[in-house]
Amino acid sequence: MGTVLLFNIEAKKAIAIKNLCRKLYLDYREIAQEDFGRTLGFLLGFTDEDVSKTEADFDEEMLYFSEFSSGMLDIFLAQLRRQKCPVALKAVQTETNLQFTACELYRELSAEREAIARGQQAH
Repeated sequence: MGTVLLFNIEAKKAIAIKNLCRKLYLDYREIAQEDFGRTLGFLLGFTDEDVSKTEADFDEEMLYFSEFSSGMLDIFLAQLRRQKCPVALKAVQTETNLQFTACELYRELSAEREAIARGQQAH
């Protein structure tokens, strides 16, 4: 079963996203700002290694999709668009980003977005 991690999602939008998760039989977790220094792997329960880094938090909305098939991700994103629930920053689980903290993922996604806006590659 897939899991969606919600970061800084506005209350009404969070309700819509949670309802969509229930409809599609997906798990979801709202992540509190005090947990933004923990790794995504820990937040998902994939590792017991609770290494919390002290980092600046962020206030922009972000979604993280774990264990999603490409078909399920397409369905989920289409439903988000249909419900007019835009979230600018989204990421899917990779072996590399499971080691990231939420703050590190946010910085990575922000850098990619800025590079795209400039017509460049992020890496």
